[in-house]
Amino acid sequence: MSLRFSLSLVLLALTASCRGVKTESPPSNILVFEGTIEKLAPDQGTLSGRVAVYRLAKYSVERICDGKYDKKEIVVDHLVFNGKEFESAKVGDLVCVRAQISDKVLVRYDEDGIRSPSDVVKTFYVAVEGPRRMSQGSKCCVAEP
Repeated sequence: MSLRFSLSLVLLALTASCRGVKTESPPSNILVFEGTIEKLAPDQGTLSGRVAVYRLAKYSVERICDGKYDKKEIVVDHLVFNGKEFESAKVGDLVCVRAQISDKVLVRYDEDGIRSPSDVVKTFYVAVEGPRRMSQGSKCCVAEP
């Protein structure tokens, strides 16, 4: 028997032995939600580069699309790449937000009315893209909960 044929048999046997075995997918560290922008930190006029620059936003949570979150409000740290992350969204808008759940951020920012320096934060929600404004007929949640 050739080495290639033997290797193929081993791989086939391994594949067959794994059939029917349930594996749990790792818990998601992504939260996707529909929310209304309640408060937005002012634009600092600085982009991320040598130092990470975040713009904070406080949202009223309307609906969870993916992940788990049980509070009515959420603070999201938006990393500023080009300064246009909130170009199409303003306070009062209903938006779709996708955020990574983390126990830390590169640099912590605080803003009056959103997060104060004395707030203990065990979980940060870091946006993976700018908020997407919801227009009539657009959907954030793929399937209705």
